[in-house]
Amino acid sequence: MNDAGVDAPPLPWFGSWSTLPGKVLVGNLADEVIRGRFANSLATAFHLVWHMRFVHVADVHLDTSFAGRSESVRQRLRDASREAFRRAVDLAIREDVHAFLIAGDLFDGERLSFRTERFLLEQTARLGDHGITVVYATGNHDPGSPDTGPRSLPWPGNVHVAGDPTPRKVLVSDTSGEPVGYVNAVGHASTRESADLSRLLPRPTGELPEVGLLHTQVHSSLGASDHHSYAPSEVTYLLRAGYDYWALGHVHIRQMIADDPPIWYAGSLQGRTHADRGERGALLVDLSDRDAPAVSFRSLASVRWETVEVGHLDTVTSLDELERHVQIAWASQRTDDPGGNGTEWMARVILSGPCGLWSELRSEEDRVMLARELRDLLGVLEVVVDADGVHPVLDLEEHRTRMDVLGEALRLASTLRAGEGTLGGLDPSDLVGISSDDPAAIDRYVRELLGEIDGELAARLLDTSS
Repeated sequence: MNDAGVDAPPLPWFGSWSTLPGKVLVGNLADEVIRGRFANSLATAFHLVWHMRFVHVADVHLDTSFAGRSESVRQRLRDASREAFRRAVDLAIREDVHAFLIAGDLFDGERLSFRTERFLLEQTARLGDHGITVVYATGNHDPGSPDTGPRSLPWPGNVHVAGDPTPRKVLVSDTSGEPVGYVNAVGHASTRESADLSRLLPRPTGELPEVGLLHTQVHSSLGASDHHSYAPSEVTYLLRAGYDYWALGHVHIRQMIADDPPIWYAGSLQGRTHADRGERGALLVDLSDRDAPAVSFRSLASVRWETVEVGHLDTVTSLDELERHVQIAWASQRTDDPGGNGTEWMARVILSGPCGLWSELRSEEDRVMLARELRDLLGVLEVVVDADGVHPVLDLEEHRTRMDVLGEALRLASTLRAGEGTLGGLDPSDLVGISSDDPAAIDRYVRELLGEIDGELAARLLDTSS
């Protein structure tokens, strides 16, 4: 580390004009690739386009316990997390990137298995063999403090760890040693970091691209409410901080918070629960054109978590019929989203609405048997059955005319669903899943919630489960 606090070797002096690929001279030589080695100070004079490319991953959660699942499924899920990380390393090598950025929660907690320790040292060494710099900012699951985080590893020399609120500025170079950019990283020292760590990072200086690397909850991000507000940050500050790209972790939903400059959550690398639906993987980022950075998603997860919702079960009276309904729904969903070659699935089946088998579905023993048979029929790793929304087949129109609480509730639900009434004074903070305070938006949201509620409402008020 030099006097400026930068992890960097001395800048190279002029060398052979035949040793430096990838710098494009703008102007009369716009299409000519220059070969040579230039000091960083000549960037402005020669208008060089710096080809900084990197892979951005986050929330790997290696060694998650996956408690409550069978030992075979637990082992498969732990293996899948390592497979996804190895694929991310393969991507970085294949795409000839300069850096590999890990935005926190590389580990799931204090436990670190010998297998994972050996695996990580081997994979990061592979990156080093290809001249790829690794920058790792710790998160709330893997804080840098030796008292609360996983044990430290003897990382290869190409790995730079930001394990506490002390900012690290890491120089990234190409394979010839020519500097292409900087990564500014800051990490969590504890499992409950409450400070806005983004404000500790220095403002970028100079002509090279600079990236901010951080595990944070951006208040306005999609899915932020599903995570603790650790190291909270504001998008307004990130936008004006001067970085060319923000590589974020903590929120598991992949998303672009802003495009100028790009502020991205990579999402979880490999799903851990049924909340992590959809494809999972890494972001490949190219800052060659600083005015138009290129960000592309690469799917890397070998195991995916998906949910299928099955309704219209009022005529179902046998186990075989019920399983056929689920098979049809699952097949339809896989037609739209078949996954990649060799994808394995963790499936959740949500049954809802009136069903002739509602009483059987209240039995844990019967749900376990249904899940076991569906696992084999669908060809997936595991099935979880959620039947909380199933209720008896009822004549709702007859109950809607009742002059009691049930009748009044059913009539109110119908009125709201039809858009003919409002819930005046309803505070949006009382509703999960909506942040708008627009009365029309609240009404639309409530009507969606009430879409299938009549039968369940009647069942609960009639106490038919007793």
